[in-house]
Amino acid sequence: MSDRKPLMPKATAVWLVDNTALTFDQIADLCGLHPLEVKGIADGDVAQGIKGMDPVSSGQLTRDEIERGEADSSHKLRMAEQKVILPQTSTRKKRPRYTPVSRRHDRPNAVLWLLRQHPELKDSQIIRLVGTTKPTITQIRDRTHWNSPNLVPQDPVTLGLCKQVDLDAEVQKAAKRVEANRPPGAPMPGGGLLPASETVPGLGPQPDFEPVRGQSEAEEEAEVFASLQKLSSGQDADASGDQPDVEFPEFSNDDDDQPEVSFAAGNVAGETADEAAPGESAEGEEEGEVPAEDYGLSAYVDAADAGVVEAIVKFCGIALRSTDASLVSCSSKDELARVRDSFMKKKLALELDDETLDAAIAEVCERMKDTRRKHRVVFYYLLAEKFEMLEALKG
Repeated sequence: MSDRKPLMPKATAVWLVDNTALTFDQIADLCGLHPLEVKGIADGDVAQGIKGMDPVSSGQLTRDEIERGEADSSHKLRMAEQKVILPQTSTRKKRPRYTPVSRRHDRPNAVLWLLRQHPELKDSQIIRLVGTTKPTITQIRDRTHWNSPNLVPQDPVTLGLCKQVDLDAEVQKAAKRVEANRPPGAPMPGGGLLPASETVPGLGPQPDFEPVRGQSEAEEEAEVFASLQKLSSGQDADASGDQPDVEFPEFSNDDDDQPEVSFAAGNVAGETADEAAPGESAEGEEEGEVPAEDYGLSAYVDAADAGVVEAIVKFCGIALRSTDASLVSCSSKDELARVRDSFMKKKLALELDDETLDAAIAEVCERMKDTRRKHRVVFYYLLAEKFEMLEALKG
């Protein structure tokens, strides 16, 4: 059986169904159709309006061949010999990849991504992947594209412009070409990550650098305390180089009667002249002396130990600079847990269970319930006093 088929398969099948007694299988095999499609033509469901074409008059099939097929249902029809040999049509050249209109504005971003991530790709390979043109690739590479400032590298696979399999195939092809054209002994072109032997200490030579020495805990505490002294006193050290003594003003227990802080003449006044603490003369204040600051501790303790207050200030450090950090919130479970773990367990070294420590914290909160602004120094002082750890703090 010849591989040739009629020039008009369906029109030939229509004529054979109407004018011969051939079986559906014979007609289907000759015209390259499915037997059910030929049966549909016979029933009038397929090829409606198609005019039948006589294969005998066109020289494609002989009458004798049709008669042999009608006599034997198993006979396969053969096309007649061609009197004129038609030239073989060349295969159609493959067109560039079609890109949907909705994604065409993403092609410059994909081209920029390919140029940055895979500079070894040829322009022809980029054209095959994303369906762009060579002038566009040149403009994007030279940054002369009209939209260069707004271009963002994007993976063409993520954008749906090509398949990952196609991208991998083009990259592998380009890598083989670069490897084949590379002179023997020449390094691979392009930069990359340094090997581990050059980056991991001990595996290779490392760049010279000077290590930065960190401050010790004692140095940090001394620096913070010196800053607090300057903030509270506002006075510079005298010619001998000694730091000025820190004197703490007294605060009233009533929140509404909190004294205003004045920075006049570089001094911090914790209270007005009319509300000066007992035992301090007006003459002393006129001479520039700063009232002793106890953060409102005098409302709970008759005679606060200045050494303990100083130790607590050192422990709190830079936290006292912030208004929020300098106060203790009894309604915050996290805050109370930090007080228990940081101050009571670490600083006071109390080896009691959490329930006992939490009960002590609750007792101090109850004692200071009339004060909305519970200062951290006062809170820690009362806790240390409850456990008789004032002397230990001073030491």
